[in-house]
Amino acid sequence: MIKSKMVGDFELLREHCIKLRQSYNTYTQLYNEDNRDLLSDVAATFFSDIAEIMHRDWILQVCKLMDPASTKRKGSVLENITIKLIDEQLEVCGSLNQEIRDLSRDLLEFGKKVKPARNKRIAHYDREHQINNITLGETTEDELFSFLHNIQKYCDEVGIAIGVGPLDFSGSGCKGDVLDLLKYLERRENA
Repeated sequence: MIKSKMVGDFELLREHCIKLRQSYNTYTQLYNEDNRDLLSDVAATFFSDIAEIMHRDWILQVCKLMDPASTKRKGSVLENITIKLIDEQLEVCGSLNQEIRDLSRDLLEFGKKVKPARNKRIAHYDREHQINNITLGETTEDELFSFLHNIQKYCDEVGIAIGVGPLDFSGSGCKGDVLDLLKYLERRENA
């Protein structure tokens, strides 16, 4: 019973990670240097607004993975689908190996860097940080790429450890995606 719960919880976590990667891919495919002029010509304010919305949501979704394994509300303990929950379940089953521990540690370290943005700007509107325009959640490009690599590796290693196997979710193109939108906008712009 506990193993099937762990598999179900992990599959939910991995699905969340897949959506995170898809969001990252969509954002980077849309807002790269090659598209700057096109997006500005078509609807600069709209695309700027969408970029900000996507950025805030991505931080929020990353931080969900970093939350505690459980939360107490009104006397009840509610589980959160997080890295910490999956690690606790792996520990109970004797499947938490050093590689998964190291990946978890690295992911949670990244989370510590972006959580202030969620806690003081996105989820709450902290007065001091707004008035003083304090930068929150800043990471380097290398740290971002490392996070993306580590989230894929974490999901693969946990999948292997619990018997569901790895699943590459680094690519996410499909019919009707951002690349199709860009092609359409380009054709309309050149018409």
